[in-house]
Amino acid sequence: MTEATGEFKLDTYDLNILERAFTCDNCGRMNMLSSIQPKGVSHSVHAFRGREEWYPRSGERREFIDVPGHIADAASEATLCFSVGAYRAAGSLARAVVEATAKDKGAVGRDLYQRIEALGTAGYVRTHTKDQAHEVRHFGNGMAHGDFTDPVTSEEAAEVIELTSAFHVGGSTRGGR
Repeated sequence: MTEATGEFKLDTYDLNILERAFTCDNCGRMNMLSSIQPKGVSHSVHAFRGREEWYPRSGERREFIDVPGHIADAASEATLCFSVGAYRAAGSLARAVVEATAKDKGAVGRDLYQRIEALGTAGYVRTHTKDQAHEVRHFGNGMAHGDFTDPVTSEEAAEVIELTSAFHVGGSTRGGR
């Protein structure tokens, strides 16, 4: 990164915010580094006690090659959402992946709960995997129905992403893999 000229400083009541623009040496596009420090703390590397964030955020996307394309795309997008801190979006997409997988396997039922149960009955998933799918369903329902008054933590979202990955990658093949 090559630092562009100038910087922006904002001193609030209890925070010092320093923002600097950079140009990527590889692609030539602009990036911004935002350094947020408690008041009275130096912006020196040795005294750093706040946080630094780069914008735009760099997203990481996990690829899923052993599942149908539309399911793989949604699962990959859920991991991208997680990587940039969009935890509610990750949870919503994780639930959608479970539902799409159930539909892809021909599971029938009036709602996702029944379709997940049907996957277990048909031998597509083991009991443990079925229980994981219900956890993802429950979490995603909260996002879909606006039941998220408490913040969604990184740990909660990471667990949902991992449960979803186990469900559609390792657990949705007849025979209960």
